[in-house]
Amino acid sequence: MGEIQMTAATPGQALDSAMKIATRIAANAPLGIKTTLTSAHLALDQSEPVALSRLSEEFAALFRTQDFVEGRRAEAEGRTPFYTGK
Repeated sequence: MGEIQMTAATPGQALDSAMKIATRIAANAPLGIKTTLTSAHLALDQSEPVALSRLSEEFAALFRTQDFVEGRRAEAEGRTPFYTGK
């Protein structure tokens, strides 16, 4: 799990940085984003150790999705993946 921390001199710069980060996140597989958010909420609602204890199970579930296969195929073919959320 990583953390993002940055400062900005103005509110406009903060919004610009936030939009760039959000755009990078949105370009990823929706199931991966959903799983990441679920894990983050679990860490906040219960504890980090609880969230971390479930990561292997969550990763294993993602490896069995069509989006995972599409991501690896797109990587091998040198193209942008087309994720369907399945």
